[in-house]
Amino acid sequence: MSRNFVTSLFKVTYNTFFQNYHLPRINSSPGNTQRPVYVANHPPRLYNSHILAPSGPPVGFVGSARSSSEIITQWQPPLEEHRNGQILGYIIRYRLFGYNDSPWTVQNITNEAQRNYLIQDLITWKDYMVQIAAYNNKGVGVFTEGAKIKTKEGVPEAPPIIQKVKAVNSTAIQIRWIPPDPQKINGINQGYKIQAWQSNKNGEFVEAKVKTVHPNLLNPNAEQSAVMGGLEKFADYNVSVLCFTDPGDGEISDFVHVKTKEDVPDEVSSLQFDDISDRAVKVLWQPPKHINGILIGYQIQYQIKDKPATVKVKNLTAETLSLKVTDLQATTHYKFEVTAWTAVGAGPPKVAIIQSGVEPVLPHPPSKLALSNIEAFSVVLQFTPGFDGNSSITKWTVEAQTARNASWFVVFEITDPDATTITVTGLVPFTLYKLRLIANNVVGASEPSEASKEFQTIQAPPAHPPKNVTVRAMSATELRVRWIPLQQVEWFGNPRGYTISYVEARTGESHTATIDDHTANSHIIVGVEEFAQYEVSMQACNDVGCSLAGPIALERTRESVPSLGPLNVQANATSSTTIVVTWGDVPKEHQNGLIEGYKVYYAAESKSPVQYKLIASNSTFTTTLTELRKFVLYRVQVLAYTRLGDGEPSAPVVSVRTFEDVPGPPSNVSFPDVSVTSARVIWDVPEEPNGEILAYRVTYHINNANVNNKSYKEFPPSDRTFRFTQLESEKYYMFSVTAQTRLGWGKTAHALVFTTNNRDTPQSPSMPQISRSQVQSKQITFSWTPGRDGFAPLRYYTVQKMENNGPWQSLPERVDPQLTSYTVSNLKPFTSYRFRIRATNDIGPSPFSPESNEVRTYPAAPSKGVTNLKVVPITTTSVEVYWDPVEEQYWSGDVKTGGYRVTYQLSDYSEYPTALQAIPKEEIFGVKAKKMVLSELLQDKNYEIVVVPFNSQGEGPATPPVTVYVGEAVPTGKPRELEGKAVSSTEVRLEWKPPQHHEQNGELLGYKIFYLVTDSPQDFDAGHKFEEEIEVIAATMTSHSLVFLDKYTEYRIQILAFNPAGDGPRSQPITVKTLPGLPGPPVNLRFSDITMNSLLVSWDPPKKRNGDIVGYLVTYETTEENERFSKQVKQKVTATELQLQSLEEEITYTFTVRAQTIDYGPSISSNVTTGPQEGSPSTPKELSLTKTLSSVELNWINGLTGKGPILGYYIESRKKDDIRWQTVTKSTNGPLQEFTVSYQSLLPSTHYFFRVIPYNKFGISCPATTDESVLTPSKLYLEYGYLQHEPFYRQTWFMVALAATSIIIIIMIIAILCVKSKSYKYKQEGAQNSMGELMAMSREDQQDMSIDYYRSRNGNSNVSSTLSKRSTLSRKAVHQQPPPIMGKSPPRPSPASVPYNSDEESLKGYDENPDDSSVTEKPSEMSSSESQGSESENDSVLSNSHSFVNHYANVNEPLRPSWKRQKPVRNFSSHTDSEPEGSASLNGGQIIINNMARSRAPLPGFSSFV
Repeated sequence: MSRNFVTSLFKVTYNTFFQNYHLPRINSSPGNTQRPVYVANHPPRLYNSHILAPSGPPVGFVGSARSSSEIITQWQPPLEEHRNGQILGYIIRYRLFGYNDSPWTVQNITNEAQRNYLIQDLITWKDYMVQIAAYNNKGVGVFTEGAKIKTKEGVPEAPPIIQKVKAVNSTAIQIRWIPPDPQKINGINQGYKIQAWQSNKNGEFVEAKVKTVHPNLLNPNAEQSAVMGGLEKFADYNVSVLCFTDPGDGEISDFVHVKTKEDVPDEVSSLQFDDISDRAVKVLWQPPKHINGILIGYQIQYQIKDKPATVKVKNLTAETLSLKVTDLQATTHYKFEVTAWTAVGAGPPKVAIIQSGVEPVLPHPPSKLALSNIEAFSVVLQFTPGFDGNSSITKWTVEAQTARNASWFVVFEITDPDATTITVTGLVPFTLYKLRLIANNVVGASEPSEASKEFQTIQAPPAHPPKNVTVRAMSATELRVRWIPLQQVEWFGNPRGYTISYVEARTGESHTATIDDHTANSHIIVGVEEFAQYEVSMQACNDVGCSLAGPIALERTRESVPSLGPLNVQANATSSTTIVVTWGDVPKEHQNGLIEGYKVYYAAESKSPVQYKLIASNSTFTTTLTELRKFVLYRVQVLAYTRLGDGEPSAPVVSVRTFEDVPGPPSNVSFPDVSVTSARVIWDVPEEPNGEILAYRVTYHINNANVNNKSYKEFPPSDRTFRFTQLESEKYYMFSVTAQTRLGWGKTAHALVFTTNNRDTPQSPSMPQISRSQVQSKQITFSWTPGRDGFAPLRYYTVQKMENNGPWQSLPERVDPQLTSYTVSNLKPFTSYRFRIRATNDIGPSPFSPESNEVRTYPAAPSKGVTNLKVVPITTTSVEVYWDPVEEQYWSGDVKTGGYRVTYQLSDYSEYPTALQAIPKEEIFGVKAKKMVLSELLQDKNYEIVVVPFNSQGEGPATPPVTVYVGEAVPTGKPRELEGKAVSSTEVRLEWKPPQHHEQNGELLGYKIFYLVTDSPQDFDAGHKFEEEIEVIAATMTSHSLVFLDKYTEYRIQILAFNPAGDGPRSQPITVKTLPGLPGPPVNLRFSDITMNSLLVSWDPPKKRNGDIVGYLVTYETTEENERFSKQVKQKVTATELQLQSLEEEITYTFTVRAQTIDYGPSISSNVTTGPQEGSPSTPKELSLTKTLSSVELNWINGLTGKGPILGYYIESRKKDDIRWQTVTKSTNGPLQEFTVSYQSLLPSTHYFFRVIPYNKFGISCPATTDESVLTPSKLYLEYGYLQHEPFYRQTWFMVALAATSIIIIIMIIAILCVKSKSYKYKQEGAQNSMGELMAMSREDQQDMSIDYYRSRNGNSNVSSTLSKRSTLSRKAVHQQPPPIMGKSPPRPSPASVPYNSDEESLKGYDENPDDSSVTEKPSEMSSSESQGSESENDSVLSNSHSFVNHYANVNEPLRPSWKRQKPVRNFSSHTDSEPEGSASLNGGQIIINNMARSRAPLPGFSSFV
């Protein structure tokens, strides 16, 4: 149906309906989706002509105030049977409650699917009557009963009227006012706010003081008055008054000016003294900070200290701020008092004591601070005052430092010039403090004193209980409590946790719950009574006690089923088929909700099923059970039920037997033996004996014959068989069997029998026939045609069924043989079945009939409800419903149309909740669906949620209702812009912004800060895991300091907001690293390699590095003072060990080691004693020495090895005139008994003592010392005497032979040179040309040419030889141009006396090097002696110190550059000598010989003969 049709139809029906009431149209505007609003002159009435309009109102109509001018309403359509057609829309009408004669305001809702409507523009804080009706194409239906709804409070529209304001004294005023008109308060008057305003420098009024006054409850309209104190003295104020309600403040009244009264002034400020002499002083001061009136002058009094009789007074004007006092006595202490005056009187004096002739200076700080009487909030500080600065101390300032605050802050001040003891108050319990003291005099403040020792105030009970305690019912037996935890500084001690006290309001029974986690902010109380009101309060507890109890929060647990059955259950039989049952009420404490009715369960003693009768009323306590079996013992129980289900049944079980009656028919009558003339009949006791069986009677006659010819026979109750004879052949006989009780003969059982000898089992029935009309979802009816009975009448039929091609199953019921159709019940919906049947007579059963065709039952409604229903608020007006879906097999064959229906209704626990009825619902299709969001719910209400599975066949079982509080939801937003900054090594300052207001979902209770170590400089065990820590703070804070963190440690920090509903999401993590701090002490300080005067000290880095370790400070000193060698030594190192020498023997040292980061941290200390250690070997015995020509031999006998084998020995020596022992050597090859010390290791001509010290892994032994000293040989002996034992090449004969050979070789070389000199003059011109070309070439080209030239000849040149100081092998390659020739050329031999060779041969003779193993060494390998002995530009070669020959030669000028590049020859036969040696060098062509003392170089005369 189109909207145009609906609109036109409504115009006809609705306007026709209202035209008799002259309804003017209002609020009509283009594009408005709502219908125009009408205001009726009279209430509308429904006429009989509208009987086809909806006959019932919409259901579930509720409303709630959205604001002070809005009401939100919700509803569901009328019941199906009341709609009378399609609903086209709804009419909402409303008016002020109680104004029944006023017209209705009407709203038309044309959207038939709309289920809520917001009524706007209402009056604040007024009750409205609201109704709704549905309409169809026939008209408007029935309106609901009026719902009374009040709009929310608003702020007052009118201000109070101030009557009078007057000053009471200098700090208080009195205000009188008249309350505003009650009609304009717009809510409940919560009180008044008196505001005192002052103007600032810009002329703007700012609130200086405010006071809240409660309203007069007895006479709220009467004039009220109040006194406001705490104002400034002699100050101007503008006073206003306002009224306020819960939503906020109303209008403020007009300002009324008032001025507080005048008072005495404060003391003068800045009292000082100037121009001080023996007889005079100039006194200066400044006006008081607060004059508190009109200043009229000053008064100065001065007197000699402690002599009141010498007082002198001078009065001065208000403008005077100094005075020259000239009548003082020399070097006398005077007391000065300066006082300011107003008309009221004198203020407090400013007092100072000075000494004439002595100018005041800054005081010295106090010293020797001591602490005593440490309490929770105070401590007594004792001190020694310092120099007072020639003036009395005017004030003592106490500053404090805590672990939370590294900076010093003022904690206490006192004025007591002569004090030596101060009781410092205002401290925080259980806090570590350091105090320092500052003295103040007229000049100023002293430097702070040295800090006191750190102390901790004692514990006190926590400052206050947890705040913002909220309680919510989680279930019928659970209450969830939330609160804001205490901050660390509020615990006042070592926190123990919280105590929750909860009292059941009805019984007064009290319980407590303890929470050990002091950071927790929620707890669930379990095991409380169902549907009971509880009063909950909390306390915070520490080691010394608990805080005061907090405010009481009220909450009722949710409804449940009764936990006990009705009392006094009685059952009485009234007949053979009826029993009357009566019962009492369920005890109040066990009702657990509203009792909606009762169920009476009853069952017979036999295995008959249990039945119950429903009593749908909680006011009926009796019922009659009917249609019972006769003379049967019944067990009866009664239970009560609430909306949520059945309670416990009554106990004990009541048993009652129905009255006796005539019996039922005997059972199982049959004829096992039959002949043509006889038949034996048997029977069983009646299934319903209804009493005691007294007799049986059997009657028989030919069937269909004259009934009067009956024959009968009676039998006692023990006989249940008899053979009847003399029967006619092949006749049908009818036998009747009847039982008798005390009340008479009962019902008769009839049975036919055919007298014959040819009886047989019956023929099987025909195939069961099933028509589609006989198939339902849970039952199927089929029919059949009986077969022949085999001349034995049928006794019963047996039915079997096959389910989904499974096995055949027999039904327990025996089917009457007279029937030809049967209905099978309790089948499964949408399931395939087959059936078959067989007949049974006295002979036996027939074969089974052919099986029926397969037939499937129809689908049905779901057979199982959802489970695990949960409801979670997601906003303040919406919830999310979760459940576990119903498995597919329980959808009874209709899965495609399956879905879930979520119904919800308000539940107000201030009264008993109403029963579930037609309520608002939302549907979701799909059998796999498992959640749904319900939105636009009313705030601050309890809702009951029920989920029902459904399909096209109907609804399945509903869940028990789950209650949820709407109005609180966990925050959906994260705290924003979280920032962190390291303030110190243990503190991080955090700042953030709250979540967006629309994401808070209610009032926040606080924030949770999570922080976790992600990188630490400390050493931890392998597998160590850091735990995330948490701090909880109040919602009013947007910054917080995390303290007591690990130093120089990286933390990952997150924050979340929480409210009474739970925790919101965490913010994005940030990473902050604390600043470096002082390191902890090093660990594992140990000593090793301990000898008599040395040791190795080592340690491990601190476990708490708290920064980057830059080094260590090792301090050691003797433990006991000793004037001879006691001293303290400090040494900085970067490694974790230090080798120390020159210690005193067998002296105990104290070592301390401190690590350094930003500064040195605490130390680790340990003592060690030089010399033997525990477990060391014992002292060697019989130490002796033997002197030889080249060494000293030591012999000894080893003592005990100690706790370990001997590893080696220290051999030490000491000069006779010295006290220090020096280690000659340390052996490591195990036990020895002798050792040889060479004289080369000792100084010549010196007396030595020796000692031997064995050692093992534990330490050294006590030394074994030689008794006599040894004089080492002289140096001359060491040189020559030692050489007697040298090898041949170092002996004299070899040296002489070598020298002679060298002389011959030199003569031959010089002869060759003489020969060569002949051709020199002929080549001089060519050489000069070559030299010019070389000089024109670059240095590199010269070098390259020279190298190529000499390489072509495969020759090397040994150009010079230098005897170094220690004959060390080293080379120095020089690559620069040669310096100018400084020496004179040696004399040359005559050319005629020497044969000449070619130039090439001559050069070859000089350039060839017989040593092919020469190596050029790096410059870094040069010895110090080489650097001194190689000053020339020529390359140097060190030769043997005992050589007598130096080769030298003169070469052509063009070839000189190549000489510089020749590799020096390594001489491996050099001899090291400690004495200076001579040296020779080749400079140009001249040999320069430097002979030093005791040099073995050739003498000048020897070399000049060449």
